[in-house]
Amino acid sequence: MKNLYNIDDWADVSYSRLGEILMESGKINLFHLSMVLDIQRFNKMPMGEILLAMNVIQEKDLIQALLIQKLIRIRNGNV
Repeated sequence: MKNLYNIDDWADVSYSRLGEILMESGKINLFHLSMVLDIQRFNKMPMGEILLAMNVIQEKDLIQALLIQKLIRIRNGNV
């Protein structure tokens, strides 16, 4: 498990999907991810908004996960 608040923990990560980042950090589990993906089929809300509405994560965790996602994409040249 990686610390969401330690950028160095993410140095070797190549994936940049928000759900994967939140799962790898232990903020959500596979059940949460499956629920969000099911909800997104019918409602085009962003994953983070759904997780916040479900009270699964805190806003600070979402912001940090999005920062890590952006850093990984920049590092991988996928901006």
